[in-house]
Order: sequence, then structure tokens, then C-alpha cells
Amino acid sequence: MKKVVLGLLVAVFAAVGVTSASASAAPPQTSVTGVVTENHMSVAGAAVSVLCDGHTETDTTNAQGAYLVNYPAADCPFGSTVKVTATKSGKSGTASGTVEGKTTKLNIAIVNVEIPEYGLIGALIAGGTGVGFIAYRRRQNIATSN
Repeated sequence: MKKVVLGLLVAVFAAVGVTSASASAAPPQTSVTGVVTENHMSVAGAAVSVLCDGHTETDTTNAQGAYLVNYPAADCPFGSTVKVTATKSGKSGTASGTVEGKTTKLNIAIVNVEIPEYGLIGALIAGGTGVGFIAYRRRQNIATSN
């Protein structure tokens, strides 16, 4: 009888220990990771911002250009769209993907963001204004000479 009671007590304490251990386990997480590169070379020190399901997390790339952010699984659930943006020294890049498991990997290539069209547009506007002014002045000269 003592052995049965002792066995039951051991079983109860073991069950309580397993229950409390599982209750203190970390909640499920979603990880977003990747490498930031420029011209196929890793970029250390890039600022990385990750947007998932309305929640933003940030990180800075390490010496190998790697970043890692973790979300509670409820904040970035399976099937959510993830958008990652990396910037450094006026250069930036973005990548998007879908959460397909515990870890989603999105690599990013950053580039120098120059918009040459602004210079072209300014030149066209200035040229058009100059041509318009010349046409206006010629028309005035013709009207006054007649």
C-alpha cells in the first residue's frame, strides 16, 4: 500500500512539474531574417525596418550583413505579408514576402537612389519656358513693326 501511495505522489508531482514547465515555455514566435547586400557584398550597419500585419520591428545588420527580428506569432501570423526596408548612407532597398512558417527569409539588395528624371524634367521646363519667351517676344516685335 505504501508503494502505491508513493507511486501516486511521484506521478502527481511529475505531472505538476510538466504542467508548470510547459506554462513557462516561451510563446510561439515568427522570425524574419535575411542579408542586406550591395553589389553582391554584405552591408554591415544598415538600418532594417520590418513591417508585418501592422507591427514594426527594427534591427541593424551585423558584420555579415545579417538581420533578425522576432514577433509574437499573434503579431505576425502565418500568411501575413512582410515588408522589409534597409537603408544606409542614402542607399535603400526593399523586399516583400509572405510568412510561411516560424522563420521567413528575405534578402535585400540596396542601391543608390538617384532620380535623374528630375534633372531632365527641370531642363525641359526651362527650355520650354525659354522657347515660349522667344516666341512671345517675336510676336510682339512683329505686331509693333506693322
